[in-house]
Amino acid sequence: MEEKKMKVGLITLSLERERTDCARSFGENGARQLKSAGFEVFVPDDLIFSTEECIKAAHDFQARGADCVLIQLGTWVSTPTVVDTLRAIDLPFGIWAEDNPASFSLTAGGIVHGSLDEMGLKHRFFYGSPLSEPLIKKIGAFIGASAAVRELHGQRLCVVGGRVMGMYTTMADIIQLKEIFGVELEHMDAVRLYLAGENAPEKEVERVESWIRETFGSVNVPEEILKKSIRLYLALKGALQEESYTLVAVKCQDEMINNYASSCLAVSLLNDEGLTVSCESDIYAALTMRVLRTISGNVALFGDVNHLDTEKALLRVVNCGSMPTLMAERRKDVDISLQYEYMGRAQGATTVLSVKESPVTVARLSRVKGRFVLLAAEGQTQSVDKKRFKESRENWPHAFIELRGDMEKLIQNLRSNHIHLCFGNHLKELEEFCRIKDIEIIKL
Repeated sequence: MEEKKMKVGLITLSLERERTDCARSFGENGARQLKSAGFEVFVPDDLIFSTEECIKAAHDFQARGADCVLIQLGTWVSTPTVVDTLRAIDLPFGIWAEDNPASFSLTAGGIVHGSLDEMGLKHRFFYGSPLSEPLIKKIGAFIGASAAVRELHGQRLCVVGGRVMGMYTTMADIIQLKEIFGVELEHMDAVRLYLAGENAPEKEVERVESWIRETFGSVNVPEEILKKSIRLYLALKGALQEESYTLVAVKCQDEMINNYASSCLAVSLLNDEGLTVSCESDIYAALTMRVLRTISGNVALFGDVNHLDTEKALLRVVNCGSMPTLMAERRKDVDISLQYEYMGRAQGATTVLSVKESPVTVARLSRVKGRFVLLAAEGQTQSVDKKRFKESRENWPHAFIELRGDMEKLIQNLRSNHIHLCFGNHLKELEEFCRIKDIEIIKL
């Protein structure tokens, strides 16, 4: 699955009697700087003067897949034009006033922003020069958050299996998911995977086994167990492709891991391949991971909170074997090992890796009395020798994260055994996402 380029529709609004030269320069510079920042920018052929033209341009942007619409207030403008345009589309919406005294752009910004607030029309208000790097980053965070909003909307989230052993914080209200995120919750029975796995072509199983042995470091799994893990991977991949699912929460425990194989290898490889797959039927994990994947343009991690060194602000995240292999420095640094028997009689193949050193963003969606909150922080991962894994579980993957923030605040707002991360500093995008969705963000 290819990562999508984020898209913004950019309209420069003016009045014919005003300094259209200022408006045109503002529009051209704004589009140029956003393109330079890596965004795909849709623009009309020229300045927009009328409400009809503005709505038409916004509708065109929405039809072309824009993640949000941004109106540059090139001069003093007609406020109803902005109001009616916002009301005509269903996309995150922003207004942008330039710091140019000749244009009276900020004057327009005041009346437009105030009018939208008075009517309760959600929007973002940006002020400054297109040549301002901090401003372009701020606008970029809004575009990234908008892309995450749009990416979720219309998704079908497939829960494979069902609820896992009393984990209240993995389940969701299907009506609330639809209302807030636009996500439809659906179900697939695990027996379908078992049947498909048993019927997987032997040549395909052997091909994947050969690829695994060539690609990764050591492979310390009995062949029969490894092949069952591969069959489960092929079965899950095939079923998801057949039903066009890309957002998934897999149960695994207890049925599959006791009677066939753990889902660890399948989940790891499918996340490598661009899908978003969480373990233990964790719906909030899948949602958080998809947001992180969208804003970072890279793979997102599912893991368990294992240990926190409060003095060093070092969080150890461990997982029972399904972290994406692309999060290691090299795939040859990844070992394939045997799942612990205490986890389930059938065991299975696990990935063993240390997440590579990188700036990272950590996040987790949760609910408090039915209301969504997002715990978020930035930090730096530390690559650690696998010998340290014995302190926890040597056959499981680890991430060691030096966090920035208040560790007591983390403890008091830790509302799941699971937590997630992506590469890069993306706290600003998460703030914008929560602003759009009316979700409280809890920053460390």
